[in-house]
Amino acid sequence: MTWKRLCDLTTLRRKGVIRVDTDDGEYLVALIGERVYVADAWCTHQKSDLSLGITEGTRIKCPLHQAVFELTDGSVVEGPSGEPPDSIRPLRTYRAKTEGDDVYADL
Repeated sequence: MTWKRLCDLTTLRRKGVIRVDTDDGEYLVALIGERVYVADAWCTHQKSDLSLGITEGTRIKCPLHQAVFELTDGSVVEGPSGEPPDSIRPLRTYRAKTEGDDVYADL
């Protein structure tokens, strides 16, 4: 794994949650409080863009079928459309850090 710059903290502070497309993949970057979280950008159920979802604390709700993922570890809190959480696979998460105004993830 290698630390890769994903975005600047100023943009993240303004938007809260963004999708970042890189040569390595597409990532969800979220600023909750003063902590940055990075995960794969797409819901594991039907590949909906999670950056369009709603955050509730450290959780993000998919805009398509309302699956809820915990951003601290990628676990599924609620399955899509009321299904059990184990009906879909967890979201892959990555370690994140900031240096100055830059946001990095260990990809």
